[in-house]
Amino acid sequence: MAATVGKLDICNMALGFIGTRTIASPDERTPEAIQCGLYWDTARRAALRDFPYGFAQKRFVLAEKPMPEVYAREWRFCYGLPDGCLKLHRVHGGRAGSLGAGDAPFRIVEDGGRSVILCSVEQALADCSVDVEDVSLWDELFVLAMARRLAALIAVPLLKNNPGKVQELVQLYQQAVPQADGQDASEGRERRTADAWLLARGAW
Repeated sequence: MAATVGKLDICNMALGFIGTRTIASPDERTPEAIQCGLYWDTARRAALRDFPYGFAQKRFVLAEKPMPEVYAREWRFCYGLPDGCLKLHRVHGGRAGSLGAGDAPFRIVEDGGRSVILCSVEQALADCSVDVEDVSLWDELFVLAMARRLAALIAVPLLKNNPGKVQELVQLYQQAVPQADGQDASEGRERRTADAWLLARGAW
């Protein structure tokens, strides 16, 4: 179900979780509004990576690229990472009978300054989470998760020396992420890890 709230509502939800004053506009020059603006995009993209929300899922036809020589013995095909892909969840064969049809192991590596997908699937498709900036397209579960994710990020500059509150907000966010099979699957089939930004502050 699409949400009926806007950016201002979500910012004020985040500020409410922190316990600071709310704002009348995202564009006002108060510390609360400034921090919400600074971290809005980061919080959105991070929250979208943490779970495959339906409204942010897109299937791509992958474009084949030259195989990096150092990986040629391990994988059969190399594809470019689709533009706009925040997180790659699944790679599978593009048609019945194609080489390696079905779900397949994959790995994402850097090659000459670009990200590429290595797998052994011919004519591959990829299921990805993409960035969705339009708040009107978000569902209610993501709105709640986004507010809590934003709160965890802006609490550090707003509260200064209050690591206990930051840790509480991080845990609040983790509780908002939906639980489902495959939640821990990530790029290269490795477990999801905490943000380095939060780890550096002892907040995860």
